[in-house]
Amino acid sequence: MLLLIFFISVTQIFTYWIFNPLTSFLTDLFEIKFLLIFLLSVFIFIFSTKKEGSNMEL
Repeated sequence: MLLLIFFISVTQIFTYWIFNPLTSFLTDLFEIKFLLIFLLSVFIFIFSTKKEGSNMEL
């Protein structure tokens, strides 16, 4: 019985140690503040590339 409790405790500690950084990152990612900054930087990166082969004139 004590061996079972020990293995369950070790499993809980390791799952917390492995998945806690991932869940905190995903929580920060899906917050509105971080999501807006992330989307803005993605759009700036996409539209800031030079299109040399394009025939469109702005």
